[in-house]
Formats: sequence, C-alpha cells, structure tokens
Amino acid sequence: MRTIASAAVAALAVAAGTASAGTMYAISSSRVLYSVDINTGAVTELLTVSSNASTTAGLAWDSSTQTMYLTSTGNDSLYTLNLTTGEATLVGAYGVPVVMHGLEYDSSTDTLYAASSTPNALYRVDKNTGLATEIAQTGLTSFPNLGYDSTNDVLYGTSSGNEGFYSVDRVTGAWSAIGPLFGGGATVTNPNALAYNPDNQTMYMLDNSQDNLYTIDLNTGFATVVGPNGSLNLLGLAYVPDAGPACQPDLTTGAVPGVPGFGVPNGILNNDDFFYYLFIFAANDPAADLTTGAVPGVPGYGVPNGIINNDDFFYYLAIFAAGC
Repeated sequence: MRTIASAAVAALAVAAGTASAGTMYAISSSRVLYSVDINTGAVTELLTVSSNASTTAGLAWDSSTQTMYLTSTGNDSLYTLNLTTGEATLVGAYGVPVVMHGLEYDSSTDTLYAASSTPNALYRVDKNTGLATEIAQTGLTSFPNLGYDSTNDVLYGTSSGNEGFYSVDRVTGAWSAIGPLFGGGATVTNPNALAYNPDNQTMYMLDNSQDNLYTIDLNTGFATVVGPNGSLNLLGLAYVPDAGPACQPDLTTGAVPGVPGFGVPNGILNNDDFFYYLFIFAANDPAADLTTGAVPGVPGYGVPNGIINNDDFFYYLAIFAAGC
C-alpha cells in the first residue's frame, strides 16, 4: 500500500508542477496596447501608452525583475512600461543613431538585446541606462525582430525585408537562415513581431500585410496561421507568464494550535505546513477540501467539491512535494 501511495504522490507532484497560463501582449506603432488570444489571434484593446513614448515598436519581458521594456522608434530610446496604467518611463536614449524595432530579453545572461534597421545591426542594451552597444551588422535589410527561446537558450530573428527565419548568434551577431516562413503554406509578408511562450514552448509571430498571428516551427522556420488580428500595425509582441498563487501548499507559520501564526501562511514551505494540513484534514475542516479527484488531467482535479476524502489528502501531498 505504501508503494502505491508513493507512486501516486510522485505522479501527482509532476502534474502539480505544470506551468500556468499567461498573457500575450502586443503594441501598435500608435502606442495602443492589446492582449492577444494565442488560440484565435484575436486582440483586445487594453490601453494607450503615455505620449512620451512617441512611436512604439518592440516589447521585451524581463522575467528576472518582472519588467516590460519598450523601444521607441520616434525618439530612439528605451522605456519601461507599466502594464496597468500604460505609463512609459524613460530609461535612457540608445546613444547611437538607430531605428530600433527589435527588442528581446535573454534570461540566461540577464541581457537585453535590440536590433535596428538603420543601420541593420544587433545591439546589447544596458537595462539601467538604455545605452546600446553594437555587436555586429546583420547583413539584412528593413525592420528586424527578435524572439528568445528560453527553453533551449536560442535567440531567433526575422526581417520585414524578406520572408526568412533566422537563428542569431549573440556573441558574433551573425544571423543564420533556418528556412522560409512561407514553407508551411502560410503567406507571410512584412513580419513585424516575435515572442516565445515558455508555457507551451511555442514561438509566435505577427505580420503587417496579412495581419495574422502565427506559430513558427523552430526547426524549419515554417509559419502556421493561428488567426487574424486586424490592420493595427502591431510592431511589438511579448508573453508574460501568470505568476499564479504565491505558494498553494503554504498554509501556516507554525503547527501548534493556539500559537500566533497557526493557520497563517508565511511564504515558507516546511513540515509545519504538512502537519497543519493533517490537522485540518482530520478535523474535517472545509479548508481541507482541495480537489474533486486525484487524477491529473481529469475534470475536477484541483477543484474543491465540498467533500473531504483521500483524494484531497493525496492532492495536498502532490502540491507539497512539488514545492514552491
């Protein structure tokens, strides 16, 4: 029986570690910020960014500081963007004559990269000052775009001057062709934004001729249409993962009833939380009701149903084992 229980806990722990959904953001050249439905391509207008950002282009989400960066092609500067208020705060000018369309954050080295169409070059950007340092010329023409695959640690790019998909060497600045975007049957012209979703490990792209959202095969470069989003001149795209609950299995500060902190989460997961759950489970406390069933993927998993039984116990074991 103990062996069966251990196997169940291990399986549930894997399921409990599954990433949650987030939000895909897009921005137009006229400073309008949208959310994008990654299943249909449809967009929903959220707000208009403050006018100090001038003409807006690329977006980049810094996962280390939970900061959205925004590049302006109107005043050649880097901004941070408040996703709630739309306020753009100047970080600083790039310090070089550029038209910086592409912007992307590399979480493996905590580095912000940018790509310009005038001149056609790849840059490293100081997140604190906005100063851009050229790495190398790209050899391409027209507006470049950047997308970072954080799962496999690869930077990719497109250029509106052709219909190709590229891998980008962050050391040398070289862009190596992977394949044509239209090879998957999609008619793609004027690609203008890239963003990687680590939750489903998929690269997305927008274009401004067909006005569609696409997924891209990272091995071939082939683009597949998800759906239309309208003639909005969307130039920036960035995915923000959902932070989710701080720590679901964190239930208490201490495990002794009557002592201050009993039943009050403290941001620390330890044996006190486990024994606290045992306490409320044995007491048939409504707070012990965590799930309808204990099988991942089955409807009701992780959804309370008003009944406290062994399924709730095994569910708590799973999220406790998964940690925070």
